[in-house]
Amino acid sequence: MSKGFAEIISGNLAVRLANSAEEVKAAQELRYKVFYEEMGGIPSEEVKAQKCDFDQFDNYCDHLLVIDYDLPKETGQVVGTYRLLRRSAIAEIGKFYSESEFDVSAIKKESGEILELGRSCVDENHRNRSVMQLLWRGIGTYVALHDIKLMFGCASLFGTDVKEHATSLSYLYHYHLAPEELRAIALPDLYIETNLIAKEALDSKEAFNSLPALIKGYLRLGGYIGQGAVIDPHCNTIDVAIVVKTDLITDKYANRYSTK
Repeated sequence: MSKGFAEIISGNLAVRLANSAEEVKAAQELRYKVFYEEMGGIPSEEVKAQKCDFDQFDNYCDHLLVIDYDLPKETGQVVGTYRLLRRSAIAEIGKFYSESEFDVSAIKKESGEILELGRSCVDENHRNRSVMQLLWRGIGTYVALHDIKLMFGCASLFGTDVKEHATSLSYLYHYHLAPEELRAIALPDLYIETNLIAKEALDSKEAFNSLPALIKGYLRLGGYIGQGAVIDPHCNTIDVAIVVKTDLITDKYANRYSTK
């Protein structure tokens, strides 16, 4: 568990790390609500029985929470979450979550601390600028605290029909493909081609605007996209790999919102 992360408060909202098993469970329950009940994913029988999205990685992660203190404690105050997994924390489990879909060996060659971002979601009644800004402020503070040089993870397009996402996937391929030295690649048995429409046939502005907000956020921070995509039927998504150097997020969020 990460130490030294002070709660950041903005009105009735705050962002901090989970500091108990009960708070981690609240994040997992929010993930279940969003990924399975709202987005149409297909949970395992165990996950479904507990109405709680969990896996073997949760015990090795820090869990970033956005809390709405105006909500009653008995019905739950966690309205946003991100799962944070540092390289220095995976010695026992031996791999990152993303490695079930992507070859991230190029990213793992980077020196210094690296951070995998995952399982991000926000309650449908709190999907607004304030909550997203708080999540990014939290990540920026965490990045600075642990001197993280590189962030990566999976980001999703909702639905599993590749044709429906041909414009988005092609735009990401043509305009934001990671350089080879930072490029995650979809595993061969899961690989979905993303170069589906010629670059000259795309309206780049329209394609960017059609992307999910989270992917647009990564791209605005100078993020890159890996090669190939992966269909995740359990979460009803098409996943792409994201990699972001932390310079911009540190400048924009951690330095601006110092907690000292």
